[in-house]
Amino acid sequence: MKKYIIIGASAAGLACAEQIRKEDSEGSITVLTREAYLPYSRPSISYYLKGAVKENDMYLRSPNYYKEKGIDIVTNAPVRSIDKKNKTVKAGRKAYSYDKLCICTGSKPFVPPIKNINGKVNAFTFLDLASAKAVKTKANNNTKAVVIGAGLIGMKAAEGLSKICKSVDVVELSPRILPSILDEKSARSVKKYIEENGHIVFHLGDTVTEAKSNANRITSVILRSGKELECDMLVLAVGVRPETELAEQAGLKVERGIITDSETMQTSDKSIYAAGDCTVSVDMLDGSKRVIALYPNAVYQGTAAGSQMAGGDIKLDGAYSVNAIDFYGLRICTCGLINAVGEQYSDRTVRSGDKYKRLIFENNHLVGFVLINASENAGIYTSIIENKTDLSEIKTDIFDTPSLFMFDKSEREKRLKGDIA
Repeated sequence: MKKYIIIGASAAGLACAEQIRKEDSEGSITVLTREAYLPYSRPSISYYLKGAVKENDMYLRSPNYYKEKGIDIVTNAPVRSIDKKNKTVKAGRKAYSYDKLCICTGSKPFVPPIKNINGKVNAFTFLDLASAKAVKTKANNNTKAVVIGAGLIGMKAAEGLSKICKSVDVVELSPRILPSILDEKSARSVKKYIEENGHIVFHLGDTVTEAKSNANRITSVILRSGKELECDMLVLAVGVRPETELAEQAGLKVERGIITDSETMQTSDKSIYAAGDCTVSVDMLDGSKRVIALYPNAVYQGTAAGSQMAGGDIKLDGAYSVNAIDFYGLRICTCGLINAVGEQYSDRTVRSGDKYKRLIFENNHLVGFVLINASENAGIYTSIIENKTDLSEIKTDIFDTPSLFMFDKSEREKRLKGDIA
């Protein structure tokens, strides 16, 4: 009977465990997590903060599910080391032996060097349920909150806080909000919408350099521009970094993230796999190697890793960025190469009222899109990107309502039957 150990119980870790059980009904599966909670939806923490979901609704499976599937989730078990030679991992005082191991340690908050923030009781990160609980406990309708970072994490934190706090200021080094998923034009319109509906004040192209404090509490922050913002609560949401320390200590190949085979998720050690935000992915659209820290990617990688660990044949087809998110009712869907640069790329943009659609092309292929309040065709566009469809096969303008009828009869039959790559 094989022994499987998984380090980390988020999206990748759970997907890995479930796939192992599908392909190996007898092996022992142990999931070690440093958190105090069973697997839960990390994207839900902002909804928990603003009161839209309760904690019990965040859990991905019921406690009985793990018992029925024979998956042992060990909480409060931070792994200290991996011994490749003896095939063991140490968590607390206990050593766990393995035949196959998967590292799903995810990412950790990046805390920029800011004078006088260390040790302050009202400075928080916002990446997991514990940090969301801490923020929720301290925030109230008299709180003046400052969020550093206008990326996905920072903006969801700001949205949640705006439902609770007296004021929310967001400081972002980039000249636009959500720089990883929005182009300049769409970012301007989204910013305006959020300002009008969320009562958030933005400070773009700026950063916090210093905090003023009274004893161990921050009272205000100083920006590079010289502005001073009152601050009862500081949320550090500048970004994340892959959690690779265990892999590095074990001597696995790491280059910013853990290096794996792009199809099997096997690391430089044949008995160890890795999946999720701690790994480097190969972007199927431009071949670049980078960390794609997104929930769907983590699930795909975890599934492939679990299958390979159990002797199955599921492989990862490729990774690409895809996001679906909303702010105050404004629906944003993006996919692929949003900020592509080069002569081979072109784009088309259409704006109508509160709707915005931008499609990005590489020669005769769709490689990305930004859809704001226009998400009804997102699935078809994503399929066109994923399948690398030659646009010459399409008989109509894809800016119109796309459907299978864009293709000729023979191509429609192939797609309906699933006979496409």
